[in-house]
Amino acid sequence: MFEGCAALNTGQNEFINELIIRNDTNSALYDVTLRVPEKDIVVSTNFILPYREYSLGFPALENKRNRATLSWVHNGMIFRQEIKTEIPINIDKNKTSRVVIRIRNDGQMHSAIETP
Repeated sequence: MFEGCAALNTGQNEFINELIIRNDTNSALYDVTLRVPEKDIVVSTNFILPYREYSLGFPALENKRNRATLSWVHNGMIFRQEIKTEIPINIDKNKTSRVVIRIRNDGQMHSAIETP
């Protein structure tokens, strides 16, 4: 994830140009941090308000599917999970996509690639 490529092509992997982390809970999330250890990448924000989102746009990069984790604090409890992103089988690899991570009230999250 987040490793660059010059242009879109019809190779094996999809291209990503945006990360969205949605707070689908009824209270704020704090210290939200995404880590990609293999690439020494850390993306973080201090908080995400209830039913709001944090988004980060960047030049289109080929999704290298590196291992990544997401951690956050919700209602005083610390959560940390490996990100396992759902990739639609019918995704158009000639269009840029975005990764959308949704954090739920039960302390779970769901990550999927979506084409806007």
